[in-house]
Amino acid sequence: MNRVILAIGLRTNQKLNIFSGQAMMFDALIDFLLANNFNVNVIDLTSKYTNIQVGKFSLKRVLEYFSIIIGSIKSFYICRGGLLYITTAQTKSGFLRDLVFINLAALFKYKILLQQFGSNFDSFYTSLSPIMKYLVRNTFNKGDYIVVEGELTKNQFSMIDNYTSKVLPITNGLPEKNLRNSNKGKTYNTSNTFNLIFLSYMIESKGYWDVLKAVQILVRQQNKNVHCIFAGAFKHSIDATMHSNELEAAADFNQYIIEHKLEQHVTYYEGLMGDAKANAFLKSHVFLLPSYFKFEGQPVSVLEAMAYGAVPIVTNYRMIPNMVTIDSGMFVDPKSPEQIADRILYLMDNKHDYEKFSQSCVDRFMANYTLDKYSMNMLKVINDIMA
Repeated sequence: MNRVILAIGLRTNQKLNIFSGQAMMFDALIDFLLANNFNVNVIDLTSKYTNIQVGKFSLKRVLEYFSIIIGSIKSFYICRGGLLYITTAQTKSGFLRDLVFINLAALFKYKILLQQFGSNFDSFYTSLSPIMKYLVRNTFNKGDYIVVEGELTKNQFSMIDNYTSKVLPITNGLPEKNLRNSNKGKTYNTSNTFNLIFLSYMIESKGYWDVLKAVQILVRQQNKNVHCIFAGAFKHSIDATMHSNELEAAADFNQYIIEHKLEQHVTYYEGLMGDAKANAFLKSHVFLLPSYFKFEGQPVSVLEAMAYGAVPIVTNYRMIPNMVTIDSGMFVDPKSPEQIADRILYLMDNKHDYEKFSQSCVDRFMANYTLDKYSMNMLKVINDIMA
């Protein structure tokens, strides 16, 4: 069996503070394949620009893609006849990039495995012109398989020939090699601080403003002893309505904390990795992600929270309810800080229920979302294609 793989995707980058779930999943799979004696060559799509608006056309990014494509041609030739593994986009410029890569792979007789993170592809496709729709169908039909994050997201590729058999649902696993969790949930001492964590990019539609306002309600209106960590770089997305860029958003966030005297109740980190992230999750009783983000899929941060028994308070949105059940977390409506505060109050006031939720989180994670399970499922697909 040919064991040569050309892998194309976003990578984590500590210098640029890039720790997205998609990049972490990509890196984890590459490490797994290398450990299983595959010859893997990687083309990194990570941008050197950190202020590009998420989901919006960027000439700088297009020129960067062009440079990456030109630089990749040698790799395509060297690895010819192997497997192309590529994580695909949900934007027009990203698709045009993928179109070039996939057609280069077809030219050089590659097997082709596509992976789509997120669940907005059908909306993206619907927005396109007839000629662009044709190009999407023609390009994705060249793939041997398309991996998506769950059964509910298969239909976003219903425009592809034989999509019911070609599109494969594989649930994400947590891409952390050095978890410091256990098989036991958390307990809560009501005399101590109740610790909260929001870990994601600071994108408006990820719900961080709703979390901050909920903290204000708990501290200033309910006089509760809570502390919340916010961890993630500020990013500006195409679906933002409150600010025109990430600098304005960060300044407004800090000003709100000062105006409401929340300095002792809120800590912000631009990013958390390794032991620092593990320590934050070990201390946290509740994880918060009230997302309505346009490109949301199956957030890896939810899995990490569950691994540590930090009870998720989340929205019933996209793939999130496939991870979090009514036994292992609590749901709120988008843009509802009062509901977030109410859910946190309930858990603080009902210690035994909190502990049941926490244990259920850990049990559900161990049964469904470990990195080993995800990696082995991906390996089966890769072996099938390359056999």
